[in-house]
Amino acid sequence: MPSGLITTGELAELIAAESPAILDVRGNLAYLKGHIPGSVATRWQEFCDPSHKVKGMLHPDHSVLAAGFSDLGVAVDRPVVLVSEPFENWGAEGRFFWMLHMLGHDDIRVLDGGYPKWRDEGRATAMLPTRPRTVKFVPNLRTGTSIDRDGVAACMNGAAPGTVVVDTRGADEFADQGHVPGAVNLPWSAMYRNDGTFLLDTDLLPMLEKAGISPDKEIVPYCTGGVRSAVVFMVLHLKGYPKVKNYDGSWWEWTHHKMPVSR
Repeated sequence: MPSGLITTGELAELIAAESPAILDVRGNLAYLKGHIPGSVATRWQEFCDPSHKVKGMLHPDHSVLAAGFSDLGVAVDRPVVLVSEPFENWGAEGRFFWMLHMLGHDDIRVLDGGYPKWRDEGRATAMLPTRPRTVKFVPNLRTGTSIDRDGVAACMNGAAPGTVVVDTRGADEFADQGHVPGAVNLPWSAMYRNDGTFLLDTDLLPMLEKAGISPDKEIVPYCTGGVRSAVVFMVLHLKGYPKVKNYDGSWWEWTHHKMPVSR
């Protein structure tokens, strides 16, 4: 199966048929209050570079990332399902989708509506944590999925006509804190419906078109630390946009190096 969204009903069937790796990305506290049976708790921060001065930077050693997923029971030939709590996890499911896609995983499912939808439907939940079985994760790195600070700087103020830099933070952050010169604002929260399911139908297209986002252009989303921007990366990828690059350094790195800011 190709990567994409999965409904609660489809996940229940997949669990019965294939025993997928299920990553609960909500954080330990939420996980211990209740989770999908068999799911394993993890956080996107565990895959960051602990020695970097800037928070949120992805660990540069892909073998370290692969080892982290191996320890969580994720293999490239086995479906992996990401479970979050929409609006509460600031796009953690997108960050994991981006990381796994970059490492070459082809069957990444995101639970549409997250854990709240699963719980509210009265489906089975567990309290005791699951101990994952370590497997072998062999990465097959995809290029063109990320961009660094210099790459973003080369796109400022329309310097790269075929590129759209997208600030995925809230409108207040975009206006008050400033933004990359020339960036357009498309908040990550606009990718969801009110019930926490993803907006992937025709209602999404007018919003993308208004922001100047089209499949023929290179799209560069960023946010504060490359998490909310990864949600936009994921949505655009699932919609078939071929040239999307997440800036994981995002605003934390941009301002750390005193790069140009527009208000």
